[in-house]
Amino acid sequence: LIRSFSNNPASLSRLFYSNFLTRSLFLIPAFAILLLISSNLSHFSWLVLWLTSQFIYQSAESLIVYSRRFGVQVITELISFSILFLFIWQINLKAPDDLIFIFSIATAVKALGVLITIFPKPVKASISFKELALGLPFFIIGFSGLIQSRVDQYIIALFCEQSVVGSYQIFLSAFILIQSFSSIIIVPFQKMLYRINAQTYNRFQLKVSLLGGVLVVASGTIVSGILSYYYQLNLDWRFYLVGLLLSYPPFVYVPIIFLYYRLKKEKEVIWVNYLGAGFNLLMTLILVYSGNPFGAIVSSCIAQWMMLFWYSYRKKSLINAVEMSHM
Repeated sequence: LIRSFSNNPASLSRLFYSNFLTRSLFLIPAFAILLLISSNLSHFSWLVLWLTSQFIYQSAESLIVYSRRFGVQVITELISFSILFLFIWQINLKAPDDLIFIFSIATAVKALGVLITIFPKPVKASISFKELALGLPFFIIGFSGLIQSRVDQYIIALFCEQSVVGSYQIFLSAFILIQSFSSIIIVPFQKMLYRINAQTYNRFQLKVSLLGGVLVVASGTIVSGILSYYYQLNLDWRFYLVGLLLSYPPFVYVPIIFLYYRLKKEKEVIWVNYLGAGFNLLMTLILVYSGNPFGAIVSSCIAQWMMLFWYSYRKKSLINAVEMSHM
């Protein structure tokens, strides 16, 4: 959607509502599943409210990023969190029904907030299954990221002792959190990346790469101190070094991935991401069976750098394609 908005700003409302209506069809089977798993009508109603509200709120993400109205998102999140906090603080919870009720209300408030402030004026739009075909590669790419960040943790959980599982999950989750800063920095400029020329893009990527290096070192130092002091993870310094190296590559290759999106070459991103996840899976299995579960962190790091090298190798041809499109 963001790519479509950037290429055709005048049709933003039509593009958005066509996509929104088409994706809303998935709510029908989802409601059917909720009906089957619900214990009573009240339970079902609150789950429907939660799912519908979540759908509306997440649908606004493309509008928030394109219009860069992150302030509205922060305010709605804070209001929602405040509601959750007040309910949990004041009410004697009887899980899970009370939690379902509270989360449904909080999510509905967020949905109402973006409906009022972010959603464009309704226009005539039609259901288009072409929208699903265009969006499928992005869903697959997002799913590959989920697999790659979790596959080693699942294997560790299956084959290792609980103490090892706990330490590994805490350590890896902390450094994956540092990775997420790359998206926080780059996503606000997503609209720009679909329009700028090659020279401006190179300057942008260089700045993000340098800023990423500073953030990774600073955040990694803080995280290392927290893990050692509060979580009492007495790990060798080499683990923290690998954690830093694991966290850095996305700051370099995520801007390159947006070049793929701009040129509608999402399929290659899918292959690269799943090959990286497959390598991580294979190496983790080998290392776990050899009695070296923390060596799986090294395999995750190697997978990230393999992806970085490939995307960096492909960058020149992508830049040339962007330059040709500007002629």
